[in-house]
Amino acid sequence: MTTAHRTSILSPLAAAGWLVAALVPLEFANAAEDVPRRLPALENSTTAAPLATSPAYAGPPAIIDGPPPERLPPADPAPSGMPQLEPSLSPEIAPGIGPEELQPFEGSPLGPGLTEEELLFATPQKINPYKSGFFQKLSLSAAWIGNGNDPDNLGITEIETFLTVALPAPIKEWPVLITPGYNMYLLSGPGVTDLPPRLNTAYLDVMWLPKPFSRTTLVLAVAPSVFSDFESNDADMFRLTGKALVLYDWFPDKLQFVFGLLYLNRDNVRILPAGGAIWTPNDDFRFELIFPKPKLGARVNVGLGYEDWVYGTAEFGGNTWSIVRDTGLQDQVTYIDYRILGGYERKLNGGAGYRLEAGYVFGRSITFQSGIGDFDPQSSFILRGGLTY
Repeated sequence: MTTAHRTSILSPLAAAGWLVAALVPLEFANAAEDVPRRLPALENSTTAAPLATSPAYAGPPAIIDGPPPERLPPADPAPSGMPQLEPSLSPEIAPGIGPEELQPFEGSPLGPGLTEEELLFATPQKINPYKSGFFQKLSLSAAWIGNGNDPDNLGITEIETFLTVALPAPIKEWPVLITPGYNMYLLSGPGVTDLPPRLNTAYLDVMWLPKPFSRTTLVLAVAPSVFSDFESNDADMFRLTGKALVLYDWFPDKLQFVFGLLYLNRDNVRILPAGGAIWTPNDDFRFELIFPKPKLGARVNVGLGYEDWVYGTAEFGGNTWSIVRDTGLQDQVTYIDYRILGGYERKLNGGAGYRLEAGYVFGRSITFQSGIGDFDPQSSFILRGGLTY
């Protein structure tokens, strides 16, 4: 076989071999593409990364209620040479007041353990007119009724004092209040008739407050008393006074009705009817629409353990005393007046406090049992103040 003939036979075979050699790698490449590809492992990582999640809802943007308040600039540093203490190192909040002094007292609405809602909606304080123990009140008051520097007119200085204690009868919810008291009236003038320079009233008032029915309180009082100038020795100087009232609580803490009798046992008035209503529309107003002593009050200030009130009131004043006239005659004198007053009062818990009053006195008269020397003083002004512990 010639060389040219071999070449013609091998050429097709070589071409076929080269075609197979080219197709085999291509087929393996296509097969590799059909296998799912895996991401390369992270370097220096032993666990797979967690899937990304959406961030939690953090509420509305901070500017939804307007721009944030501006902060005050920091305080200027202390002058050179002055010590600068850190707040945590300051030994006192103020001279004599350390941090422990600012702890809330027991029972304070600012004490620990209260929520914000409890602080906002805490029950308002109530001033109790009575104490819880045996001792109740000790009171001293003084009043001045001027005579206008007229020697023919009547001026009076009144000094009144009393002490009140309480006992259960038979339980503390039905207390009996025992009140010994002494009043002194210093008289100036009048020159048109003879009056002693001083009149005296001493008494022992015993008052029982039972509650026989729901919402009903009885006020039963009797007071053996001495009304005298302490110069007279007749039996008329000893008199018995008292009262009997019913208090019905129609709407608790809002509306009460009062009715009953006052036994004054004076020469001009023996028995006087009493009654009316006590209306408290809210904590800032109290209207005692009671005859013979109405009182309209409004609270103008309140603080921790105290309340400040302004009020207007009217009174039926005077009494009957046994006296000795300048001639030595045993007699009885009756003084009467009507008073309209306005006042300011601070009430403390337990019935303590003080008051200041000013007003007008009119309808004044002096009558004697003998009918000798009756006199009508002129109208005047009155100033009065009192302190109760």
